[in-house]
This record gives sequence, C-alpha cells and structure tokens, in this order.
Amino acid sequence: MTHPVSLTAPQFASSPESILELAGSLGSLGLTGMFVFDHLIPLGDPRRPVLEGASTLGAIAAIATARVGSLVTRATLREPAITAGIAAALAAIAPGRSVLGLGAGDKMSEDEAVRYGMNRPALTERIGLLEETIALTRLTAPTLPIWVGGRHPRVRAVAAARADGWNAWGASPDELLQESDALRAEASRDIKITWGGGVMLAPDQSTLDAAVAARGGPEAVAKAGLTAGTPARIVEHLAALAATADELVVSVLPNNRENWLVFSRDVIPHL
Repeated sequence: MTHPVSLTAPQFASSPESILELAGSLGSLGLTGMFVFDHLIPLGDPRRPVLEGASTLGAIAAIATARVGSLVTRATLREPAITAGIAAALAAIAPGRSVLGLGAGDKMSEDEAVRYGMNRPALTERIGLLEETIALTRLTAPTLPIWVGGRHPRVRAVAAARADGWNAWGASPDELLQESDALRAEASRDIKITWGGGVMLAPDQSTLDAAVAARGGPEAVAKAGLTAGTPARIVEHLAALAATADELVVSVLPNNRENWLVFSRDVIPHL
C-alpha cells in the first residue's frame, strides 16, 4: 500500500472543467483525495483567474468519492460563524470523507488583503479568530476532522491543543521532523502530521529544463518554494517527507491531466 497522497485542485483557472475532471478521477489515479486553496487572487500573479475556495470545495465534495478538504480555509477571511456554516455543509455533503483545514493567514495573503481593503489583524487577533472558528466548527460539524495549517509556534500550539491534524506547508524533511517532534511534545493526544507543498514535475530532463527556464530559472523556482524534478527526484523528495508525515498533499505543477497521469504512474507507486 502506498503512502496517502492527495493533490491540490487546479483552481487558478477561469473554468472548473479540470477541477471536476480531477475530482472524478481521484480513485483511478491512486490518490487519497483532493484539497482546495482559499485565495481570492492567485499567488504571484493577481492578473490570473481563480476559482473561490468554499464554492469549489462544495462542488468537488458532491462529485468525488475520495476524500476532499481545504488547505487551508483562512480564519481571517470570513466570520467564524460563516466558516462554521461552510464546515457543516461540507460534512453533510461528504460525510466521513471530508477535512476542514484552517489557518490564521500569513504574508502570502497580504496582497489579497490590501487589494480588497480587508483588515490585516496582528497575529494575536488572528490566533483568536482561529480558535473561535475551531470552537464553532466543533459545534456545527462535530465529526468533521480539523487540520490546522501553519508553522509559526503559536499556530502550531493551537494545532496541538485543539486540532485533529497539523499541516506544515513547504517544510523541508529536516524541518518537518523537528517541528513535528515539537508538536507531539506539546500535544496531549495523537495528532495527524501532514505535509503540503509544491513540486514542478516533468517526465524527462529536457522538458524539466524548459519548464524551469520558463519560470525564471532555478533560483526563481527555489524562491517560490518549489522542488523541481523528473519523477525519480520527486519520489526521493516526497519519500523523505513521508518518513515523518502521515499524509502528503502535493501541488503538482503544471497542474494538468498530463502531469496527474505522470504523478500517478511514476511517483505514487514508489511512496
């Protein structure tokens, strides 16, 4: 049995066609599930289109037979009661196969807040909103697993105290091991350790070299937090993370059907 692996939804698009195709193909691709982002503009290029997270999650929850979830729904983007209502709907649409990932927001969300004129609360207030959202979600959807995403020590402490799982987006294998050990030391019960992050995948080296050059070269790829490689390199990277993480959530780039098939055939069986 391979390690549990999910993909992120191809939301940075104007049409839901690819998202719905992936949602209906999860089982045949050997995937554990599918997760959505919660961004109002795409990271790095606000001119690109994006499909909003909560509505996209509802659509794939109604179609997929595998697990679906958010990674992460931002506690600062909606009132806690609204997020708790979304959680209740998700649990009803996909009972027993859904996860609500929650986060407190970070610098990656700063551009969105500025563009939309939203408040940008300090960390202490964001932590409070995260805790309130978890508490209300426990009331509206008591059986829905909650993962808290975030690597700040205070966010990690919330996960240790209140969540069913924790996600370390973008952590290296060494960072994941160190931070998960700290989390387990804080938690008074078992908690699921998950990793999320982006990989640039190409079937061969020449295709990879062209893709890396198109993104500005190796330094630009590394700055974006991506690991680039052919299947063998991606297997090596993800296997090192799987040594610590109970589950992996991968944003595979390009996020299209051709790469899903490469990932399914040449990566997943080796994890």
